Amino acid sequence: MIPVAIGYGEGADFRAPLGRAVIGGVIASTVLTLVVIPTVYEILEEWREAFLSRFRRSVGVREHSSAAVAPVASVADQRS
Repeated sequence: MIPVAIGYGEGADFRAPLGRAVIGGVIASTVLTLVVIPTVYEILEEWREAFLSRFRRSVGVREHSSAAVAPVASVADQRS
């Protein structure tokens, strides 16, 4: 797209804006994908954790580990 954007050759005046738009779109999508989206995700994750920790403190809900939960009996155990 760089040769198209530079506008060298016959009919280049017609195609140059298209080349610039494609290059700009590729750069913008790359920046969004690699920088902006992961940053926003991290910020939202921190806000979520802060909200849940406040909610747990105000309600008094405790986190349970999987080891503290009693195992579920299987169907074979229930028939015996």
